[in-house]
Amino acid sequence: MLFATVEIIVYPNTHNYKAGMLFFSFTESFGLSGSKTKNFPLVGYTFVHSATMSLLSVQFIYRYCLVFDVNKLQCFKGWKSVIWYIYCSFFGFQYAVFFLYWAHDEFSPEYFREEVLLRYNANISSFPAISCVAYDPVDGSVRWWNVIGIINVCSVMIVQYGVMIYCGWSMHTKMADKIKHFSKNLRKLHEQLFKTLVLQITAPTLTLFLPASLIMLLPILNLDISIPSGVMLCSFTLYPALDSIIVMFVVSEYKTTAKKVFKVIGKTIVEFNQSRN
Repeated sequence: MLFATVEIIVYPNTHNYKAGMLFFSFTESFGLSGSKTKNFPLVGYTFVHSATMSLLSVQFIYRYCLVFDVNKLQCFKGWKSVIWYIYCSFFGFQYAVFFLYWAHDEFSPEYFREEVLLRYNANISSFPAISCVAYDPVDGSVRWWNVIGIINVCSVMIVQYGVMIYCGWSMHTKMADKIKHFSKNLRKLHEQLFKTLVLQITAPTLTLFLPASLIMLLPILNLDISIPSGVMLCSFTLYPALDSIIVMFVVSEYKTTAKKVFKVIGKTIVEFNQSRN
């Protein structure tokens, strides 16, 4: 919810051009228009994006502890839960700090100036924009701080994705041994939960990790391209809805309840239309 709200406020966009990535917005959020402050909302967006991905891995850690190590659930209660806020904030800062560094890079905006004028008929200095250029266009040398920043951002995503995969796979393999002695109904429920787990890993892969990784890695490839990659950001807001839909339509109990709710809503709409006529 927080991530979706921030996205509505900041309204971010991206453009990939050859060895560069432009992260920008045509909206001056919170009225920040100064040369040193207008990019703060974009940096804040990257913090929230990284914290959201980190929260997904925390969710998988919680599920793992819930099934196999109940004692560790104490870490999710009371003051001990602060550790997970710190965990998410740490990766949020790690992600955002390089965007803050790029926001003060005077060379990169010039790299995009003509392209922005051509594609968007706008002056890059007139709106919030953070750019990263992996190679010097003059001599082709590597701009190491920019490349290190790209690697850093991707490493954050790799760590969170790795935690999700590890917890998901461990839950499946360990439960496979336990369910041998379960009843038929419990085995069926486990199969449904495993399908849910697979889909809940696949959904953020397609909507969060893959689009962000592609946008960030294209500058390193230095391809002769100019694409409005901001369309990929649209997939970020799909994940919360997909996560709920997956649970409702894979686990039979939730599916039955969802059908009843939709049936009641449909019946109410029909009755309302009939009363108006």
